[in-house]
Amino acid sequence: MKTESLTSGSIPLHIRRIALPSSIGLFFQTMYNVVDSFYAGQISTIALAAMAISFPVFLLIIATSGGLSRGASALIANAIGAGDETKQRRFITQTLSLGFFASIGMTVVGLLASDPLFRSLGAEGEYLELAHAYMTPVFIGSIVFVLSSLSNAILIASGDSRTYSKVLITGFFLNLILDPWFLYGGFGLPAMGISGIAWATVVIQTCGCIYMVNTIVTRGFLDLKCRRHLLPDIRIWLEILQQGIPASFNIMSVAFGFFAVTYFLKPYGESTVAAFGVTTRIEQIALLPTFGLYAAIMALVGQNNGAGDFDRVRETMRVTNRVGLVLIVVSSVLMFALAVPLMRIFTSDQEVIRIGKRYIQIMACIQWSYVMTSTHLAFLQAIKRPFYGFFESPLRKVLLPLPFLFMLVPEHSVDVVWYTIAGTNVFMTVITVIYGQVMLRRLN
Repeated sequence: MKTESLTSGSIPLHIRRIALPSSIGLFFQTMYNVVDSFYAGQISTIALAAMAISFPVFLLIIATSGGLSRGASALIANAIGAGDETKQRRFITQTLSLGFFASIGMTVVGLLASDPLFRSLGAEGEYLELAHAYMTPVFIGSIVFVLSSLSNAILIASGDSRTYSKVLITGFFLNLILDPWFLYGGFGLPAMGISGIAWATVVIQTCGCIYMVNTIVTRGFLDLKCRRHLLPDIRIWLEILQQGIPASFNIMSVAFGFFAVTYFLKPYGESTVAAFGVTTRIEQIALLPTFGLYAAIMALVGQNNGAGDFDRVRETMRVTNRVGLVLIVVSSVLMFALAVPLMRIFTSDQEVIRIGKRYIQIMACIQWSYVMTSTHLAFLQAIKRPFYGFFESPLRKVLLPLPFLFMLVPEHSVDVVWYTIAGTNVFMTVITVIYGQVMLRRLN
């Protein structure tokens, strides 16, 4: 197997080599979503709102693939650091096997559960139809989302973030062609409306999945001749799930939080829901450096923890926290100053722009909290202690803000929702950093 050892050499150099390609790739992935939102906005504000309420449902797929990916990446990276090739191969094959069966179950559950979820968020009539038209193709194609993500987890654990970055960049440019084609029709295709945006994503993800799986086969991570290794091994599955379920639950809590906030935004109208959906895309752009650093921590801390070199683990955390804070201050300033132009990328609706501007300028002031939370959660995942995620995200996204929202909405302006989100994020960041630093000091 072609793996890169991260247990020696310059840590800042390793971080740059992993985080930079990852951040660039995720930038294009975010811009991919920008393109989708742009074309949804061209249909109507209702279509944009339908895509917004589809986001937390789509997070069900992200939570499954992302949780398994994080858990598998931590286990594989630790095995690489320990020099145990047998474990590496077992974790790799069983991760893909587990992902295959999980994606089938997720498709069935998603197709059955999406309607009541959309209705609970106030979708009905055309609003509901558009939400279904977007999400149904996505759930049908969920297997390629999952297998692409798991293939990337294997490569990240070995220190390679460039391959998936190339896939994301290519996917962005393909989306510029396929979105309008599938949306408006032409060259033998009928106009598919908002469902065309979703089908374009499925086609692009399928191409990316084929490339990613071929890469891990070519590099020797997966031997297709030994198909019996892909048969379910419950013991290995449980080990992967032990690491992956807390991470999935953490991501899932983001979806629950989005559902909760969207529910409380309903009394303020569809323009407010649409503005919230748009601003989450803008926040993703501002937080791109954080996602890159997460990948670097998973690989570096995972391998060095497996090798027992805890001084390098501590140095990795010092460097990533410092770099992350510097980068987020710059992006937060730009986010605050360019709030209106950023909103105009997605919509020309002046009411949506006005509401979104206010949200962006409030949240720009607390973006640092997302960075510090992310780096410490990545550290805990990489040292195979992910269970804090069971408590952190549900508290931050759901349990803490709900009492305030119940008391204050809709009697007060929508600003109370934004301030509640900001306050609970800062509070939980303080708790997370304290806990993470305690665990870091205990390494020996």
